[in-house]
Amino acid sequence: MNNLKIKLKQQYPNATFPAPFAQIFNIHFAKLDEGSAQGEVIVDNAWTNPFGIAHGGFLFSILDEMLGSAACSILNKPIYKNVKALSTTNHDIFFHSPAKPNDKLIIKAHVVSYRKNMVFVEGSINKEDGTLVAESKGIWFIKR
Repeated sequence: MNNLKIKLKQQYPNATFPAPFAQIFNIHFAKLDEGSAQGEVIVDNAWTNPFGIAHGGFLFSILDEMLGSAACSILNKPIYKNVKALSTTNHDIFFHSPAKPNDKLIIKAHVVSYRKNMVFVEGSINKEDGTLVAESKGIWFIKR
């Protein structure tokens, strides 16, 4: 991974990347570039629903973390001076196919556009074989 994570930590020393909640899922961040983020995770049995497939809350959470990371990746732009925090304002998810324990999931996110107080982001989760599991889009609010 590049130095963007280090730069974010220097710019926001009180922030934790990845978020403590997301660390529960052992997401491996494979890429964090300006405007995009990519990670991987192996589905654990503990993150399934009663029918043995990946729980929707788990899938939503890993997408939320990746979209939020992509949004954070542009905070070094001059438009974002004096930012205190970034938070999800709206996040919609669309489920396409199930994931099962031991499936390797690839989570990708990218910034679509941004404004002074908002960042618009989209992302997806695919299985290693390319099967689309879920996709989402959201808006992150910039608190000053």
